[in-house]
Amino acid sequence: MPKHSNIPKQPASPDDRSPAARAAQWSSRIMTVSLEMVLPGLAGYWIDGKLGTKVLFMLVGFALGGFVAMKHLIALTRKDNAKNER
Repeated sequence: MPKHSNIPKQPASPDDRSPAARAAQWSSRIMTVSLEMVLPGLAGYWIDGKLGTKVLFMLVGFALGGFVAMKHLIALTRKDNAKNER
């Protein structure tokens, strides 16, 4: 069989963990960010029920959760990009 010398080789990954380990890390990150978005809104819903307000605290909770989750996502991507650039 002829060798295919024109096929570029894949650069070595800076992350030498197994694909399963990398997938577990990403699923953990996704779950964490998801909970950061949802739990404050659910807590606000519970507070609204206790205080008799309509949706005030629920909306504030979801807005706060969205803000926190977005900051966390930005920090994760910056950290991951910095690690890949080295």
